[in-house]
Amino acid sequence: MDEKRVAIVTGGTRGMGRAISEHLAGAGAVVAAVYHSNEAAAEEAGASLKRISPESGVFRADVSRAAEAGRLVKELDARYGRIDILVNNAGIFDFNFIEDMTGEYLDRVMNVNFKGQFFMLQAVIPYMKKNHYGRIANASSVSGRFADVGLTAYAASKAAVNMMTGIASAELAPYGITVNAYAPGIIHTDMTDAMIRERGDIQVQQISSRRFGTGDDAAALVAFLVSPGAAYITGEIIGVDGGFFKVQNAYRAYEYAEKHKQELL
Repeated sequence: MDEKRVAIVTGGTRGMGRAISEHLAGAGAVVAAVYHSNEAAAEEAGASLKRISPESGVFRADVSRAAEAGRLVKELDARYGRIDILVNNAGIFDFNFIEDMTGEYLDRVMNVNFKGQFFMLQAVIPYMKKNHYGRIANASSVSGRFADVGLTAYAASKAAVNMMTGIASAELAPYGITVNAYAPGIIHTDMTDAMIRERGDIQVQQISSRRFGTGDDAAALVAFLVSPGAAYITGEIIGVDGGFFKVQNAYRAYEYAEKHKQELL
Protein backbone atom coordinates (compact mmCIF):
# COMPACT_ATOMS: atom_id res chain seq x y z
CA MET A 1 0.00 0.00 0.00
CA ASP A 2 1.31 3.46 -0.84
CA GLU A 3 2.61 5.15 2.27
CA LYS A 4 0.29 8.11 2.46
CA ARG A 5 -3.03 6.66 1.35
CA VAL A 6 -5.83 8.06 3.51
CA ALA A 7 -8.46 5.55 4.61
CA ILE A 8 -11.83 6.10 6.28
CA VAL A 9 -13.12 3.13 8.27
CA THR A 10 -16.65 3.55 9.61
CA GLY A 11 -17.41 1.56 12.72
CA GLY A 12 -13.64 1.52 12.96
CA THR A 13 -13.11 1.53 16.71
CA ARG A 14 -14.66 -1.77 17.80
CA GLY A 15 -14.56 -5.43 16.85
CA MET A 16 -13.98 -6.17 13.19
CA GLY A 17 -13.75 -2.46 12.36
CA ARG A 18 -10.95 -1.89 14.83
CA ALA A 19 -9.03 -4.84 13.41
CA ILE A 20 -9.43 -3.34 9.93
CA SER A 21 -8.31 0.11 11.12
CA GLU A 22 -5.20 -1.27 12.80
CA HIS A 23 -4.38 -3.54 9.87
CA LEU A 24 -4.54 -0.66 7.37
CA ALA A 25 -2.52 1.60 9.66
CA GLY A 26 0.10 -1.11 9.99
CA ALA A 27 0.25 -1.36 6.20
CA GLY A 28 1.11 2.32 5.94
CA ALA A 29 -2.22 4.09 5.55
CA VAL A 30 -3.35 7.13 7.49
CA VAL A 31 -6.58 5.88 9.05
CA ALA A 32 -9.61 7.88 10.16
CA ALA A 33 -11.56 5.46 12.33
CA VAL A 34 -15.16 6.64 12.68
CA TYR A 35 -17.43 5.92 15.64
CA HIS A 36 -20.90 6.99 16.64
CA SER A 37 -21.44 6.76 20.38
CA ASN A 38 -19.04 4.52 22.32
CA GLU A 39 -16.53 7.04 23.67
CA ALA A 40 -14.61 4.51 25.77
CA ALA A 41 -14.01 2.19 22.82
CA ALA A 42 -13.07 5.15 20.63
CA GLU A 43 -10.52 6.44 23.14
CA GLU A 44 -8.91 3.02 23.49
CA ALA A 45 -8.84 2.43 19.73
CA GLY A 46 -7.48 5.91 19.10
CA ALA A 47 -4.55 5.36 21.44
CA SER A 48 -3.78 2.04 19.77
CA LEU A 49 -3.98 3.56 16.28
CA LYS A 50 -1.64 6.41 17.14
CA ARG A 51 0.97 3.96 18.37
CA ILE A 52 0.87 2.35 14.94
CA SER A 53 0.39 5.49 12.85
CA PRO A 54 0.74 8.87 14.63
CA GLU A 55 -1.18 10.69 11.88
CA SER A 56 -4.22 8.44 12.29
CA GLY A 57 -7.11 9.24 14.62
CA VAL A 58 -10.72 8.69 15.57
CA PHE A 59 -13.64 10.87 14.49
CA ARG A 60 -17.25 10.96 15.59
CA ALA A 61 -20.17 10.99 13.15
CA ASP A 62 -23.60 9.48 12.60
CA VAL A 63 -23.06 8.27 9.05
CA SER A 64 -26.69 7.18 8.71
CA ARG A 65 -27.43 10.89 8.17
CA ALA A 66 -26.44 12.31 4.80
CA ALA A 67 -25.42 15.68 6.22
CA GLU A 68 -23.18 14.03 8.82
CA ALA A 69 -21.51 11.81 6.23
CA GLY A 70 -20.86 14.83 4.03
CA ARG A 71 -19.50 16.87 6.94
CA LEU A 72 -17.17 14.09 7.99
CA VAL A 73 -15.67 13.54 4.54
CA LYS A 74 -15.22 17.28 3.98
CA GLU A 75 -13.49 17.59 7.36
CA LEU A 76 -11.16 14.68 6.65
CA ASP A 77 -10.25 15.99 3.19
CA ALA A 78 -9.41 19.37 4.71
CA ARG A 79 -7.28 17.68 7.37
CA TYR A 80 -5.43 15.17 5.21
CA GLY A 81 -5.69 16.66 1.72
CA ARG A 82 -7.11 13.54 0.07
CA ILE A 83 -9.45 10.57 0.46
CA ASP A 84 -8.19 7.34 -1.10
CA ILE A 85 -9.99 4.50 0.68
CA LEU A 86 -13.42 4.01 2.19
CA VAL A 87 -14.24 0.95 4.26
CA ASN A 88 -17.98 1.00 4.93
CA ASN A 89 -17.87 -1.21 8.01
CA ALA A 90 -20.40 0.33 10.41
CA GLY A 91 -23.44 -1.82 11.04
CA ILE A 92 -25.80 -3.36 13.55
CA PHE A 93 -26.92 -6.97 13.91
CA ASP A 94 -30.22 -7.94 15.50
CA PHE A 95 -32.86 -10.68 15.40
CA ASN A 96 -36.57 -10.00 15.07
CA PHE A 97 -39.37 -12.10 13.67
CA ILE A 98 -41.50 -10.45 10.99
CA GLU A 99 -44.64 -10.29 13.12
CA ASP A 100 -42.70 -8.54 15.90
CA MET A 101 -40.99 -5.94 13.70
CA THR A 102 -42.08 -2.32 13.79
CA GLY A 103 -41.53 0.33 11.18
CA GLU A 104 -39.12 2.04 13.53
CA TYR A 105 -37.08 -1.14 13.90
CA LEU A 106 -36.89 -1.66 10.14
CA ASP A 107 -35.86 1.96 9.62
CA ARG A 108 -33.11 1.70 12.23
CA VAL A 109 -31.52 -1.37 10.65
CA MET A 110 -31.78 -0.05 7.10
CA ASN A 111 -30.54 3.41 8.09
CA VAL A 112 -27.36 2.10 9.68
CA ASN A 113 -26.58 -0.90 7.50
CA PHE A 114 -27.56 0.41 4.08
CA LYS A 115 -28.18 4.15 4.10
CA GLY A 116 -25.02 4.78 6.12
CA GLN A 117 -22.98 2.99 3.48
CA PHE A 118 -24.79 4.76 0.65
CA PHE A 119 -24.28 8.22 2.16
CA MET A 120 -20.58 7.62 2.79
CA LEU A 121 -20.02 6.20 -0.69
CA GLN A 122 -21.86 9.16 -2.19
CA ALA A 123 -19.84 11.61 -0.10
CA VAL A 124 -16.39 10.33 -1.10
CA ILE A 125 -17.06 10.13 -4.84
CA PRO A 126 -16.10 13.74 -5.72
CA TYR A 127 -12.82 13.48 -3.81
CA MET A 128 -11.85 10.16 -5.38
CA LYS A 129 -12.86 11.31 -8.87
CA LYS A 130 -10.63 14.36 -8.46
CA ASN A 131 -7.61 12.09 -7.89
CA HIS A 132 -8.78 9.46 -10.40
CA TYR A 133 -8.19 6.86 -7.73
CA GLY A 134 -10.29 5.16 -5.09
CA ARG A 135 -10.84 1.91 -3.25
CA ILE A 136 -14.21 1.25 -1.63
CA ALA A 137 -14.98 -1.87 0.41
CA ASN A 138 -18.52 -2.34 1.70
CA ALA A 139 -19.49 -4.64 4.55
CA SER A 140 -21.94 -7.23 3.29
CA SER A 141 -22.71 -10.53 5.00
CA VAL A 142 -23.38 -14.17 4.28
CA SER A 143 -26.96 -13.19 5.19
CA GLY A 144 -27.12 -10.99 2.09
CA ARG A 145 -27.29 -14.18 0.02
CA PHE A 146 -28.81 -16.81 2.30
CA ALA A 147 -32.13 -16.38 4.07
CA ASP A 148 -32.08 -16.82 7.84
CA VAL A 149 -35.07 -16.90 10.17
CA GLY A 150 -35.34 -13.75 12.27
CA LEU A 151 -33.07 -11.68 10.05
CA THR A 152 -35.45 -10.08 7.55
CA ALA A 153 -34.27 -6.54 8.21
CA TYR A 154 -30.58 -7.39 8.51
CA ALA A 155 -30.53 -9.65 5.45
CA ALA A 156 -32.46 -7.13 3.37
CA SER A 157 -30.00 -4.38 4.32
CA LYS A 158 -27.05 -6.53 3.25
CA ALA A 159 -28.74 -7.62 0.01
CA ALA A 160 -29.16 -3.90 -0.73
CA VAL A 161 -25.45 -3.39 -0.07
CA ASN A 162 -24.65 -6.15 -2.58
CA MET A 163 -26.74 -4.50 -5.28
CA MET A 164 -25.27 -1.07 -4.54
CA THR A 165 -21.77 -2.53 -4.75
CA GLY A 166 -22.35 -3.95 -8.21
CA ILE A 167 -23.95 -0.80 -9.60
CA ALA A 168 -21.40 1.55 -8.05
CA SER A 169 -18.53 -0.53 -9.41
CA ALA A 170 -19.71 0.15 -12.96
CA GLU A 171 -20.59 3.80 -12.41
CA LEU A 172 -17.21 4.59 -10.84
CA ALA A 173 -14.91 2.44 -12.97
CA PRO A 174 -14.24 5.25 -15.50
CA TYR A 175 -12.62 7.24 -12.67
CA GLY A 176 -10.19 4.59 -11.46
CA ILE A 177 -12.38 3.70 -8.47
CA THR A 178 -13.04 0.08 -7.52
CA VAL A 179 -15.99 -0.99 -5.39
CA ASN A 180 -16.16 -4.40 -3.74
CA ALA A 181 -17.81 -5.97 -0.73
CA TYR A 182 -16.55 -8.35 1.91
CA ALA A 183 -19.17 -10.75 3.21
CA PRO A 184 -18.32 -12.12 6.65
CA GLY A 185 -19.86 -15.25 8.01
CA ILE A 186 -19.85 -15.44 11.79
CA ILE A 187 -17.05 -13.22 13.07
CA HIS A 188 -16.70 -13.43 16.85
CA THR A 189 -17.01 -9.87 18.14
CA ASP A 190 -19.03 -8.18 20.87
CA MET A 191 -21.84 -7.74 18.30
CA THR A 192 -22.17 -11.48 17.68
CA ASP A 193 -21.21 -12.78 21.11
CA ALA A 194 -24.78 -13.28 22.34
CA MET A 195 -25.74 -15.20 19.20
CA ILE A 196 -22.69 -17.45 19.46
CA ARG A 197 -23.44 -18.20 23.08
CA GLU A 198 -27.05 -18.98 22.23
CA ARG A 199 -26.62 -21.23 19.20
CA GLY A 200 -22.96 -21.28 18.24
CA ASP A 201 -22.60 -25.00 18.91
CA ILE A 202 -25.15 -25.63 16.16
CA GLN A 203 -23.87 -23.07 13.67
CA VAL A 204 -20.22 -24.11 13.87
CA GLN A 205 -21.25 -27.49 12.48
CA GLN A 206 -22.00 -25.82 9.13
CA ILE A 207 -18.63 -24.07 8.87
CA SER A 208 -16.10 -26.05 6.88
CA SER A 209 -13.21 -24.51 8.82
CA ARG A 210 -14.94 -25.56 12.05
CA ARG A 211 -14.37 -22.26 13.81
CA PHE A 212 -15.80 -18.77 13.98
CA GLY A 213 -13.88 -15.99 12.29
CA THR A 214 -11.85 -13.23 13.89
CA GLY A 215 -11.54 -9.56 13.11
CA ASP A 216 -8.09 -10.24 11.67
CA ASP A 217 -9.59 -12.72 9.18
CA ALA A 218 -11.82 -9.99 7.78
CA ALA A 219 -9.12 -7.31 8.00
CA ALA A 220 -6.73 -9.32 5.82
CA LEU A 221 -9.28 -9.51 3.01
CA VAL A 222 -10.24 -5.84 3.28
CA ALA A 223 -6.57 -4.78 3.24
CA PHE A 224 -6.12 -6.58 -0.07
CA LEU A 225 -9.31 -5.22 -1.63
CA VAL A 226 -8.27 -1.62 -0.91
CA SER A 227 -4.68 -2.10 -2.03
CA PRO A 228 -3.21 -1.07 -5.40
CA GLY A 229 -2.79 -4.79 -6.12
CA ALA A 230 -6.57 -5.19 -6.36
CA ALA A 231 -6.91 -2.71 -9.23
CA TYR A 232 -8.51 -5.31 -11.52
CA ILE A 233 -11.05 -6.54 -8.98
CA THR A 234 -14.34 -4.66 -8.81
CA GLY A 235 -18.01 -5.43 -8.35
CA GLU A 236 -17.24 -8.54 -6.30
CA ILE A 237 -18.89 -9.74 -3.09
CA ILE A 238 -16.23 -11.93 -1.49
CA GLY A 239 -16.95 -14.20 1.42
CA VAL A 240 -14.77 -14.38 4.51
CA ASP A 241 -16.70 -17.12 6.23
CA GLY A 242 -14.61 -20.26 6.65
CA GLY A 243 -16.84 -22.08 4.18
CA PHE A 244 -20.08 -21.27 6.01
CA PHE A 245 -23.08 -22.63 4.06
CA LYS A 246 -20.84 -23.57 1.12
CA VAL A 247 -21.91 -27.19 1.50
CA GLN A 248 -24.50 -29.00 3.55
CA ASN A 249 -23.45 -30.98 6.62
CA ALA A 250 -19.82 -29.86 6.73
CA TYR A 251 -19.50 -31.56 10.12
CA ARG A 252 -19.49 -34.96 8.38
CA ALA A 253 -16.02 -34.22 6.98
CA TYR A 254 -14.72 -33.97 10.54
CA GLU A 255 -16.43 -37.18 11.54
CA TYR A 256 -14.77 -38.93 8.60
CA ALA A 257 -11.36 -37.39 9.33
CA GLU A 258 -11.58 -38.48 12.96
CA LYS A 259 -12.54 -42.00 11.94
CA HIS A 260 -9.59 -42.34 9.56
CA LYS A 261 -6.91 -40.32 11.36
CA GLN A 262 -4.91 -43.41 12.23
CA GLU A 263 -4.26 -43.95 8.53
CA LEU A 264 -2.16 -40.76 8.48
CA LEU A 265 0.20 -41.91 11.23
